[in-house]
Amino acid sequence: MKEKKLAKISFYNTNGISSDKPKESFWVSEWQDNFSISQGDNTSDLDFKLNSLSHKVADSIFGSVQNFYSKLPYLTTVHSFGGIDAEMIISKTEFEKWVSSEKSEETHKVLYYYDFQNLTGSLQNLIQESRHLLCDFYKTLNENSFMLTKNPLEANMLMFASGRNVTNIFSKINHLFINLSSQLDFITKIAYELERLPDNFGHYPKFKSSNILYGDLRKIKAFNFSQTVFEKGETIKLIISLRNEIIHNASFENIPKVYQVFSNNELIEKFILIPDHTDGIFHSYKNRNRFFSSDMKLNEQLPGLVTEFWRKMEMTIDKISISAGNN
Repeated sequence: MKEKKLAKISFYNTNGISSDKPKESFWVSEWQDNFSISQGDNTSDLDFKLNSLSHKVADSIFGSVQNFYSKLPYLTTVHSFGGIDAEMIISKTEFEKWVSSEKSEETHKVLYYYDFQNLTGSLQNLIQESRHLLCDFYKTLNENSFMLTKNPLEANMLMFASGRNVTNIFSKINHLFINLSSQLDFITKIAYELERLPDNFGHYPKFKSSNILYGDLRKIKAFNFSQTVFEKGETIKLIISLRNEIIHNASFENIPKVYQVFSNNELIEKFILIPDHTDGIFHSYKNRNRFFSSDMKLNEQLPGLVTEFWRKMEMTIDKISISAGNN
């Protein structure tokens, strides 16, 4: 009986060149369609802490999570998740009519709690998506040569590529920065809502945070912003600058490019440039804010950028949780 060969594991490196063994302190690997990150990956902790935060809201509204579960018979599944989950077949008109007929405070509490869980659940999904996008970016950068010809024009040269594969990799990175900015909006909503939990459930409460976004963070008063995503340091400012360029100006590059470095006809590095910036703010002059004089490589900065963001997000959730426990 032949032994099955173990699947080969590749390590995706920040320089865009994959290897059989780790060559850098930060790397991404993939085995059986699961990604691993060498350092700074606290996304599982973030998921757990957001669940715990939801439980604190249950404690506040129902007295305890156990009391919440005892209330579940008040609602059908359709009414619990109608307007939230695509599996629940109910129209807005039907749901509104049912809510108007309900006079039970217990029902209103359960509906509100499921709404809050939807807030935290959306943030949990965004965090896991950001992890996948980060890993998939490095996989795509490492696995593709982006070459239109078999060999470079010269044995030793720097050249750039554009086209379909480059568009594909930029779509991943664009999505990542939009995702991270969305996380900022959701954590702001969560913090704001927790400071203003309703104490009257005679009717089905509307979120006070419905129109709140990250730009409204100064309306949050319950805790010190130090080391949180609400402290607008360089990491957060750069993420927002990149997101704004992507949303408002299509990209942070006029023509998306992946640069490739060759030595003796061997590909030794791939990289993507990002505009010059100071303290996370792009250098600008009149109509122009895409200056490239500092050789800032996105693929080198990205691991620290994203893992620092996740670390600040964890500190933010910790401080929100402590504040919620004191209310």
